[in-house]
Amino acid sequence: MKTMLAMITLAAVAPAAMGQDFAINWYTIDGGGGTSTGGDFSLSGTIGQPDAGAPMTGGEFSLSGGFWVGIGSGGGGCGCAADYNQDGGIDGADVEAFFAEWENAEGCSDVNQDGGIDGADVEAFFAVWENGGC
Repeated sequence: MKTMLAMITLAAVAPAAMGQDFAINWYTIDGGGGTSTGGDFSLSGTIGQPDAGAPMTGGEFSLSGGFWVGIGSGGGGCGCAADYNQDGGIDGADVEAFFAEWENAEGCSDVNQDGGIDGADVEAFFAVWENGGC
C-alpha cells in the first residue's frame, strides 16, 4: 500500500518538475581596472568580461575585447584564421586570401601575433586551417 501511494505521489509531482522554464540571462560584470601607459600610448580597461563586439579602432590601431580574443585568429578583430576570408567555409579560398595578404605583409597575416609577418605566420595559419577551425 505504501509503495502504491509513493508511486502515485511521484507520478503527480514529476510533470510539474519537468515543465519548468530555465534560462541563462546575458550580463557582464565590469568594474575596477586602470590605465597602462608607455611613450605615446595609453590603454585603459576593467576587470571582468567587457562587452565583446566590433573592434575599437583609431588610426592604424585596433583593440578587440572578449575572452581569449585573438587566440587562434588572424589578429584582433580578424576572426578565425582558418576561415581567413570570413565566408563561413574553410577551404582553398582561405589559403589564397591568406597568401595574398601575407605576401604584402598586410591585413590579418600576422596570425601568430608576434609583431612580424614571416614563415611562423604561415605555420600558425596552416596549424589552424588543417584542424578545420579555431
